[in-house]
Amino acid sequence: MSKPKFEVMVGLFVVVGFIILSTIVFFVSGIYFFRPGYHLSAQFDFVGIMDRGAPVRFSGVRVGEVSNVKILRPAKEGENAKVEITFFVEKRIEVRERYLVSVQGTHIMSEPHIEITPVPDGGRILKDGDLIPNGISPPTLDDLIKQGDSIAKRMNKILESIGIVFEDEETRTMLHDSLKNMNQLLASMNQITAGQEKELRNMVVNLNRTADEMSKLLKQINEGNGTLGKFIKEDEVYNNLQDFTRDIKTHPWKLLKKN
Repeated sequence: MSKPKFEVMVGLFVVVGFIILSTIVFFVSGIYFFRPGYHLSAQFDFVGIMDRGAPVRFSGVRVGEVSNVKILRPAKEGENAKVEITFFVEKRIEVRERYLVSVQGTHIMSEPHIEITPVPDGGRILKDGDLIPNGISPPTLDDLIKQGDSIAKRMNKILESIGIVFEDEETRTMLHDSLKNMNQLLASMNQITAGQEKELRNMVVNLNRTADEMSKLLKQINEGNGTLGKFIKEDEVYNNLQDFTRDIKTHPWKLLKKN
């Protein structure tokens, strides 16, 4: 084999090896070429440890990756600088203007990534190059420390209050007596009802039967059935009885008069 031909073979081998190695690296990192899709940008106040190549997830499913991260100059004096993240999204995924775009996984339990969360009535579909101005930033470490400190202070106050309650002898005595009385009451109820299940059941049945009979009686009275029902419902019977009573009061001797 001539020397020029050998050099060509070595060069070709190096180029092929480089291509294979690059493909493996990009495949492992989640970055792919010649994949149909589009790019979007989102602005955040804080992005944690976000960097290029970080995953982009749609409802937890990976659909792209971060292409670029850059710091923007404040638009006005006194404003804080924002961070703009440009990310790639697969063509099959539709991102709408009101979908929530947030930085997630900035803690040790998860990798940093962009999370896209769909919401009802998301608005128009975003196109390549569109900007999402209000990305949701993750909490900073200072915020987490402040929240933890606030929770710890509240827990200390609660524990102190509990300690004050139980340090008071009168309060402890009242709680003890209340629990004791409750136990005695439950014990008494158990003694009263012990062995009386059948009698109690029969009592309930009898009460239900009596209630049914009373309901039937009231129904008959309301319908004017029977003597009492006619007396209450029929005006003629009531008027006759009233006339008779008035006549007896006026002429009581009629009760003694014989035909």
